Amino acid sequence: MSTLTTISVSNVIDPGVRKNFVDEYGLTKVDLGKIFKISNQESASDEYKDYTGLSQLSEVGEGEVYSEDIPIQAYGVTLTPVKYGKIMPVTYEMRKWAKTKEIWNASKMLGRAAARTEQVKGSDLLNNGFDTGYTSYSDEKPLFEDDHPRADGGTAQDNESNLETLILQMESQLDNRGQLISCFPNKLVIPPALRKQALEVLKSDAKSDSANNDLNVYNGMREYYGTMKIIVWDYLAAAAGGSDTAWFMFDDALHQLQWQWAEKANVSRDKSVGFKSDTLHYKSRDYFSLGWGGWIGSIGSAGA
Repeated sequence: MSTLTTISVSNVIDPGVRKNFVDEYGLTKVDLGKIFKISNQESASDEYKDYTGLSQLSEVGEGEVYSEDIPIQAYGVTLTPVKYGKIMPVTYEMRKWAKTKEIWNASKMLGRAAARTEQVKGSDLLNNGFDTGYTSYSDEKPLFEDDHPRADGGTAQDNESNLETLILQMESQLDNRGQLISCFPNKLVIPPALRKQALEVLKSDAKSDSANNDLNVYNGMREYYGTMKIIVWDYLAAAAGGSDTAWFMFDDALHQLQWQWAEKANVSRDKSVGFKSDTLHYKSRDYFSLGWGGWIGSIGSAGA
């Protein structure tokens, strides 16, 4: 039996139900667009390949032949969307005696379920960023691994627990040809437990954890540290399955955290079942893929 959806036939949805779905769907603290680079899924499996640039130019003496160079194929990622969904039945009695309030609640509950699903799946990418069993990129390493291989045979990343050390490490990231990338983090992503400490370190006028009035370079050097944004994501917390001490930094221009929509969350109602049993069924469907197309521009600390 076919099911009418908001995509194929928009007028099958009660305006109130759809409105409440949208309202509840939006009740989330972190816009995933602040973490991921958002795009649309183009096929059942979207494959991305990474290629290096060229090495530095070589000196050429008078009458000598120029040396040749070509890009090297590095690693890549294949993004395959996963469909998530839920059906909630609403009885005739519920609709009759609740004076339509509960029929709207069906939509609200589905909206919250969709939003939570996206938050959990998105935060999993960071929460599992040090787990060797959680990979996306074809180098078969977790996102924040300390020895990502390079296409030229070298290794290219380390992770520390000190903010300045990690910033310097990020500035030292090399590409797949061993060339300096010129990377600098402009985004710090943390769990709520680190919010106060992060604000003290990055935004106070004077140096944190010090009795003197030394300049707080993280706030004073606007060209560099002062541009760093703080994003507090509650789904990184230990209570949500993450860690209260882990934290992450990204260069928005270079990081490759990808989120692709096959179909954004929606709600539909099946009228035919309601005619047979006085029960209406509301269905939410959410369809997306996520992963990373490379570790460049991303770095993290597992914390304590």
